[in-house]
Amino acid sequence: MSKESQSLGELEAQILDVIWDLKPPITSTQVFKIMYPKRELSYSTIMLTMAKLARKGVLTQERTGTKKTDAFIYKANVTRQKMGHALLEEVSQKVMGKSFPDAVKSIIASGK
Repeated sequence: MSKESQSLGELEAQILDVIWDLKPPITSTQVFKIMYPKRELSYSTIMLTMAKLARKGVLTQERTGTKKTDAFIYKANVTRQKMGHALLEEVSQKVMGKSFPDAVKSIIASGK
């Protein structure tokens, strides 16, 4: 399974939704400022979730300087469309035991 097809938690998906709407490079502070009015999460929660998305390979994480205290900048490694397709494919394989296109054909053919 490719890294980008790993399942996403609700917060990860919300963060990605914000990131896809911003012009890279993106900071965790930018994401925090957009998300906080909608969902009062701590800055560290946003920062740690973005780091987790980078470990999954969904985001690229780069330090802005050479010191360990320098901030990170991020960019998405996958488009919204590719992530959607990868997640649908993953669910289709798990639930139907078929590729997404074959599962859709099967569902349409069954009339349900």
